Amino acid sequence: MKKVLCVLVSLIGLTVPSMSQVTLTPFASGFTSPVDIKNCGDGRIFVLEQNGQINILDTAGNINPVPFLDIVGRVLYSGEQGCLGLAFPPDFATSQVFYVNYTRRPDGDTRISRFHVSATNPDSADANSEEILLTIHQPYSNHNGGHIQFGKDGYLYIGMGDGGSGGDPENRAQNPDSLLGKMLRIAVDPSNPTYSIPPTNPFAGNPSLGAEEIWALGVRNPWRWSFDRATGDLWIGDVGQGTYEEIDYEPYGSGGGLNYGWRCYEANASYNTAGCLAQSNYVSPVHFYPRSSGYSVTGGYVYRGARYADIYGKYFFSDYGVSSIRTLEPDGAGGFTHTNLGSLGASAIVGFGEDKWGELYVAALGGTVYRLRSTACQPAATINAGSDTLYDCGTGSVTLNAPLGAGFQYSWAVDGIPWPSVTESATATQAGVWTVTVTDPNGCSNSDTTRVLFVQPPTVSFSGLDTLYCVYNSRVNLLPLPLGGTFTGPGIVGAAFDPGIAGIGTHTIVYTYTDNRGCTNSASQEVRVDACLGMQQAASIGSLSVFPNPVRDLVGVELSAAREQDMTFTITDLTGRIVHSEMQRVTPGTSRYSIRAGKLAQGLYVLRVSNGISENQTTFGAAE
Repeated sequence: MKKVLCVLVSLIGLTVPSMSQVTLTPFASGFTSPVDIKNCGDGRIFVLEQNGQINILDTAGNINPVPFLDIVGRVLYSGEQGCLGLAFPPDFATSQVFYVNYTRRPDGDTRISRFHVSATNPDSADANSEEILLTIHQPYSNHNGGHIQFGKDGYLYIGMGDGGSGGDPENRAQNPDSLLGKMLRIAVDPSNPTYSIPPTNPFAGNPSLGAEEIWALGVRNPWRWSFDRATGDLWIGDVGQGTYEEIDYEPYGSGGGLNYGWRCYEANASYNTAGCLAQSNYVSPVHFYPRSSGYSVTGGYVYRGARYADIYGKYFFSDYGVSSIRTLEPDGAGGFTHTNLGSLGASAIVGFGEDKWGELYVAALGGTVYRLRSTACQPAATINAGSDTLYDCGTGSVTLNAPLGAGFQYSWAVDGIPWPSVTESATATQAGVWTVTVTDPNGCSNSDTTRVLFVQPPTVSFSGLDTLYCVYNSRVNLLPLPLGGTFTGPGIVGAAFDPGIAGIGTHTIVYTYTDNRGCTNSASQEVRVDACLGMQQAASIGSLSVFPNPVRDLVGVELSAAREQDMTFTITDLTGRIVHSEMQRVTPGTSRYSIRAGKLAQGLYVLRVSNGISENQTTFGAAE
């Protein structure tokens, strides 16, 4: 059904090449240290420099003589440290705020800050308007990550390296209580001086399981990563340790919580597997290459621009060490085909970026910004990122989008009958085969088709949830129809509801299911959790002891409990500093459990066991 039509337009002096070639053309130069390229939704391009300046380029590549922002005095700029990330929110046109990631003077800690644009000059930001949202301690000077970007869900994502040194010596990337070696996701609001936790983050509402800001774990140094503007998919260029460089991929709607494996594994090879699971328990990269082919991957973007149909949908990335331009594209079998285009004239490539129209740019640390081009005269007319069939799920219309191009012309038709739309979008209110024809400013044209069908959303329900629980009641399994959806709400653990985790109050539990047509529907139920009589007796923790005492590597715990429940085991030193914390499911009666706290320094420690209602503690020693 799907077809793409290339229309050859005869123009005097116009030649359409028989085959395309990707090129890099210098677009602007004279920068000190360009590391990131972003747009704010209009024609301007913003170039972030590692020293702490942001400069504006117009559509012709001219640099505004006055920096948009200058915070050089606040930035620790040395080696891998500096001003490393820039993000404009989806509502920038009205909010007039933006976000910056930099390592601060004098300690090099990561700072995520919000700035406001000047009320009188749209090309100037107010350096004194800084609102510090998040500060993350950096134990070493390298592996800072740095890239920030808003996702399709409207949340701000932050890529954090493992904290530096080599080999992640403190195993921070696998530690769910550390923000290092992670992809983070936070909610930001210009009216709020702080950030909040998105309710669908993996550890949201369960800080005992891990830091609530975490979206994904197990990255080493995600120096550059991006979202596919058409699909919302996440692509991560993760710099390797000494053997491999890798590209990780997370489809939109994954639900988060993925673990990419570092430091247990570098790409698919074992690195330091002490305390790790088998490699199959981690997310493998979709592409990796040996250090003989490069030594510092620079993640890029999926091309979704309108000018070049031949490269539409390809993921472009590079390597700082060899500066080759490389691509990944779907192979039709669930994987990706890799192509190395070689060096196209740029060196020390450290970043990619998009303009308003999705055209790609490359930042070279030497001071030049390049524009990526193809020699093919064939605009991209692809409807909704290449969908063969689009479904309306009961709303009465489907929005169709072709890539937006500057100065492009668009015409739409349904079953061959012209439709009254001359923009890149059309609202389909009837079923049929829809066609868009796109013509670029050079007179080159291209067409694409898709079928639109109108269907009903799926019927969704679930059972197994009563309307009232006591806070100490056991976890209950929920039974959804159809299978394959997702439960959300307080106290949800997979497909189960835990009153103790939900806590006292009235809660809404939602089951959401999406069918193979992309139609989504939800069912919800309110549930009340009360304290109930006898709560303290039912939730009490009885005897508690540690064996052997003193311990060496493995901490053995014997405790008694009145019921099956989740309990948090926390080890602190005598100053109260937490050295280890984990949650385990305990059974009724007296049982023994093991805590893998790693090598504890010689001394005295306190073990606290809590279920959120009751707590018991004991002191034990650790021997060399």
